[in-house]
Amino acid sequence: MLAGPHPPVPPDLAARALARGRRLLAHRRLLRRIGCLLAVLALAALAWLAVSRPWLPPPAHTTPPSEGW
Repeated sequence: MLAGPHPPVPPDLAARALARGRRLLAHRRLLRRIGCLLAVLALAALAWLAVSRPWLPPPAHTTPPSEGW
């Protein structure tokens, strides 16, 4: 099987493989950066929610009348 004729290999095979590998690494790097950015934004949103507590009513600036005591 190995002694038979070998198929011809394109002369630019190594260059194409190198270019494809660089593209794959660039895409992975981009996806990793986007994921990190989304994680930081999610942590910032959670910190904002923990500090501001938007689900609570705003505090009253005046005291209720104290009649009847």
